[in-house]
Order: sequence, then C-alpha cells, then structure tokens
Amino acid sequence: MSRVGTLGRTLLAVPLLFVLLVLPAGQADGAVPALRRGLLTLADLPAGYAPWKPEYRPYSASTSPECAAVLDELEFSRPRYRGVEYAFAGFAAKGAFGPWVVENLRRYPTAAVADHDLDRVLKVLPRCSSFRLAYRGERPAVAVVRVTPIRMAALGDRSRAMWITVNVNGEWAYGEVLVLARVRGTIMVLSQLAFRPPKAAAAQAVAARAVARLRAAKV
Repeated sequence: MSRVGTLGRTLLAVPLLFVLLVLPAGQADGAVPALRRGLLTLADLPAGYAPWKPEYRPYSASTSPECAAVLDELEFSRPRYRGVEYAFAGFAAKGAFGPWVVENLRRYPTAAVADHDLDRVLKVLPRCSSFRLAYRGERPAVAVVRVTPIRMAALGDRSRAMWITVNVNGEWAYGEVLVLARVRGTIMVLSQLAFRPPKAAAAQAVAARAVARLRAAKV
C-alpha cells in the first residue's frame, strides 16, 4: 500500500488507466433506456458519491495482449457486438482519494448467449495472474496488473469475483474488486476501485445491491 510520502506520485499514476470526467447527475453514458433502469444510482451507494466516468488511455504494448484486451472490454465496455445492448454508470466519492464504482451492463438476446460470452471471458482471466502494460508519450510508465480470484457470496444466476491490483513504476497505484454476474440474459460488470482494499462486507453489499436492482428492473 502507498505511504504518505508516495501518495502524491501514486495519485499521478492513476490517470494512466482512469481519468476523472464528471457527468451530469444521473447520467448513464450510452445507456439503452430500459436497460438503464437496472444500473446502480447514487441512492444505492453510501453518502458522498457523485457521477463519474473513466476515460480510457491506450497502452503502447502489453506482455499479455489477450488479458489487456479482455479487461479493457469489461471495464470500458464500448458497444461492439451486434444484438447486444449496453448501459454504463460510474460514481466517485468526493475528493481525490476515491473510492470509485463503475458498472457496465450487457443485455444479450438470451441467457444462453450471455453464458457463452461469459465463458469466453472466464477462460482468459485465469491466465492473467500478472502482466505488464507499457505507456509511452509525455508520461512513460510501466504498469504491472495482477488478477487473483476471490470468494464472494453467489450473486445473480451465476457470478465470479476477482481482486485486481495495478502497480505503476514500482509503486502501488490502486486495487479493484471486479465482479461478473449474470442475471437472466444480462451480464453485470461491477468494478469497485480504491487506494486501499475495501472491506469484504462493504464490497459484497454494493455488489448485492447492484444485482438486486438489475433483477428488479426485469430487463
């Protein structure tokens, strides 16, 4: 974990992967109206959050292109598949230190199609225990990304959780609890990012609220 003496440099490292971009209250970027009802809202989170959107900064090279591509696809879920609907919401706790919550929803034509795509992703992630991303340009850097499976209570019809850490230029940057859950034909990708690992109960509570909201939306 970062110490006080390195925190300033650590904060500069975070925008390598996530850049703050404020959205109007309640806005969900690119959301299909019906699917948007299944997204988390400010009311579902602890007090002190505001809308937020991560902006992608492309890397120059990776030691594992398949791992980098899958995580990019999950966390910056741009529409890419015909017949799949997408919705996004992001939130940041007020202040420079986070934490942050990002949710992507993908609604597939059927639950079987959703399962097939989830299987594809889950075949790659076990090979992503550690890989590097290189960034060139004005802020050259090397980020070491590590993906570790973690246990969480079952969510939705099927779920999997991972702990992801990003270490930039040899210094801790941040950690992320990544939850993948399928509810009927929709896959939820939920990222909870922070400079310190969240308590397991708190991370589970946010994920459970996200799945409950998705179920209630009946999308």
